[in-house]
Amino acid sequence: MINEAKKIVNKGMFFIPLLPNEKKNWDSDFLTRDYTEKDLIPNGNLGVNPKKSNDVVMDLDSELAIKFGNLWLPNNTTIGARQYPDGRIEKTHWYFKSDGSLENNIKSLPAELYCDHNIVAFGTTIHKQTKEPMKRFWANEESILPFNADVLKTFNKINFASKVGEYLTSVNTGALILDSCLWRYCKDWTDEDREKFLLDFYSVVVPNDKEAKPNKFRRIIKSNNNQGTNNAGYDYLANYIGVDREKVRTWIGWLGKTPGRTETNKTLRNFLTSGIDMVKLRTENIPPLQYAIKPILPEGLVLFCGRAKSMKSWTMLDICYAVQNGLKVMGHETKEGDSLYLGLEDSKRRLKDREKKLGHDNLTPPYVDVTAPYLGMGLEESLQNWIDSVPKARLICIDTLARVKSRTGFNKSGTAYDHDNETLRAIQKLAITNGLTIVLVSHLNKASQDYAFDKITGSTGLQGICDAMWLVERGEHGAQSTFIGRGRDIMDFEYAMNWNQETWRYDWVGNLQEVNLNDNRNEVIDAMKQLATEGLKEVRPRDVAKHCDYPAQSKDAKRISKTMLRMKNSLEIEKGEKFGTYKLVEVNQSNY
Repeated sequence: MINEAKKIVNKGMFFIPLLPNEKKNWDSDFLTRDYTEKDLIPNGNLGVNPKKSNDVVMDLDSELAIKFGNLWLPNNTTIGARQYPDGRIEKTHWYFKSDGSLENNIKSLPAELYCDHNIVAFGTTIHKQTKEPMKRFWANEESILPFNADVLKTFNKINFASKVGEYLTSVNTGALILDSCLWRYCKDWTDEDREKFLLDFYSVVVPNDKEAKPNKFRRIIKSNNNQGTNNAGYDYLANYIGVDREKVRTWIGWLGKTPGRTETNKTLRNFLTSGIDMVKLRTENIPPLQYAIKPILPEGLVLFCGRAKSMKSWTMLDICYAVQNGLKVMGHETKEGDSLYLGLEDSKRRLKDREKKLGHDNLTPPYVDVTAPYLGMGLEESLQNWIDSVPKARLICIDTLARVKSRTGFNKSGTAYDHDNETLRAIQKLAITNGLTIVLVSHLNKASQDYAFDKITGSTGLQGICDAMWLVERGEHGAQSTFIGRGRDIMDFEYAMNWNQETWRYDWVGNLQEVNLNDNRNEVIDAMKQLATEGLKEVRPRDVAKHCDYPAQSKDAKRISKTMLRMKNSLEIEKGEKFGTYKLVEVNQSNY
């Protein structure tokens, strides 16, 4: 292993010593450490740290992906391989020098991209399915090629071919529909590009099909060219292979321009016969709306926003523990059930520390992970798998939204509103369909806004598709914090909160309006008492405002005037002898 470690170091890479036959070692933070030859484990494995090495590694994780990758990926870069006991060799890992464009791993696909992971380079590992031992080594040790847009296109092409290849097992009919999608959605592909793709594709999925000939594919391409806009689209392909149309649309988005909803076939609906019978609906038994926290956190998609360091993550982790254990939150009852917390900006150390500081280290923990696929690239399916696997799925928190928004494979036409709405449409449907709450944690911008929720980073498409929104603003230097909410199925709420540094959570103070009103009244009484000691026992609102150092035409001065009028109507202060003046009630005046 010393020689293999030197190979890694000589390439400017960082190695990770691993246990024998394992993809891990004794260190929970092995991705952050710098190892030397002294740390090598006898008879152990060796991994490469892409983040420290400034590399991107493409992992071909399925049989089809391996075959397509070996066809389309370059052979003059560093390539990792594995050898089986029968001598068979598979090239599975392609190394590229990072250009900084890949900020997060792309996982849960036939081919995966890693920029922050442990990649086993040398040693022996065990195959997940067959349990065979596999010897790991570098099949090619040339200089590492740069990662760029062409590599990303090849990555997307491998994933598309691997997904569709599971279903298209015949050249007849299937090739015509597949090429019609290439014609419609891959506008920068030439006829030669399409022909080569079809030849490569069917050489892998049906290598012995006699119909997979260049002449046949040329006839198909010519036919689709002549058809023009009448060509079948992704709807037709989805129906042909029996896969959900949205999945197929996502796959095509990896290869070319994702088709918009306007490109689907025109449909008609008879509203007279197909509409909802409102009379019948009156007696229909529909399950009541479910809550994670009643009455402020309903089922559906919820956006929880605050500025940086406003303790959003602490709050959501606390809420996940509360729901998992049926504990109260801000004085409200929770619906006990299974919770999933995706702390995508956290580490094991941070999670352990927060659990202890919150005092939850003796409770049943929620399900927790620090890694997740992107939206539209496996996240929704992964969440559905978790929902189906636990007894009572009630709450999912994704912290943060930015960590699951894909930067590739989406339709760049349309407005920012369209993009945000389209990005969250599937996960919102998943929440509603399963009757549970999914909370997306996001941020606020610094711009001043008349409407509080317009501070949310992103377009109003985020606000439009969510079923409810929460917004927290932490007061500075001991000032009062605010917690407000609004949604389709909940009443608006505004809470006054105080951050408690000892318990690491917000303490509920009361309804914001009532707390503010009490503060305003106390401010008026204190000012009137002070002015009375100075000989001014009958005062105008402007006197109080001036005493409090508020400009005459400011919002605070107007607030003082409205507060004093309310206090007079509620007999907390009295009307003065002069017009427009007020005075303290007699019981208070006796003190002066």
